[in-house]
Amino acid sequence: MFYGFFCATLPELVCGTPAEISLKEFDDMVQKELSAKRFAQLVSMDGDEEKDMPEIYRELRKFDHFLKLRIAEKRAEKLNCETELPTPEEIHTEVDFALPAAANADDPRERELLVDKIRWMKIDDLEGCHNLDFTTLCAYRLRLDMLEKYRKRSTGDGNKVFEDTVARLASPIDRM
Repeated sequence: MFYGFFCATLPELVCGTPAEISLKEFDDMVQKELSAKRFAQLVSMDGDEEKDMPEIYRELRKFDHFLKLRIAEKRAEKLNCETELPTPEEIHTEVDFALPAAANADDPRERELLVDKIRWMKIDDLEGCHNLDFTTLCAYRLRLDMLEKYRKRSTGDGNKVFEDTVARLASPIDRM
């Protein structure tokens, strides 16, 4: 497959903004272009067999593990609770630099977006010197997977859930 042409036809992705295509639409498009073996590698990011995963997936998995440990540490600090977390195998200073801003954000959506930006930048770093090759497709899929949650959200749905919750809290409690 000539990756360059295919990659050039994909819509641009922006962190925190719903993508023009869904992950399923992307998979359907790319499945027609790749061999069965290559497609299986592309969709292996959630699999347990790391040996069959592209390197970018393995590296992001390690990074995510470190990021989750640091988030857990920040939560424990905020709650003033003692916790023993495993010592990470690798240190990612970019997380230690960027995570405090996310931890201090008052708005949960802003906090989530800041964490997503940390991951987005790591994907950029991992994609680095790969121009329009298989790793570029993998990086695109990682970003698209991250954006799926934004596709499913709408202000109207959020407002309705909020209003329903407030109504339930404001209503009298039934006594038995």
